[in-house]
Amino acid sequence: MRKAAKWLAEISVFVFIIAWGVMGVKLFDGDYFVTAEAYVGMISIIIFFVCLFYLKMSDRCPHCGKTKIPFGKYCPYCGKEIRE
Repeated sequence: MRKAAKWLAEISVFVFIIAWGVMGVKLFDGDYFVTAEAYVGMISIIIFFVCLFYLKMSDRCPHCGKTKIPFGKYCPYCGKEIRE
């Protein structure tokens, strides 16, 4: 599931960049009807942050299974070394 969340996060960033690029080109040409591109960009950035939140919350210690701290060499609960 973590691999799918990583892929979904990467795809949503790619879609966000494309949507904002299309919106910029339309605005540059004088076409101010960019509602669809704005919605696509907003949805893709929301999906990105949901995936990022899931990836942070599912990062667990391999020894005790509790949520680990992102910056640390040792688990704060069991005290064993965590290898990246």
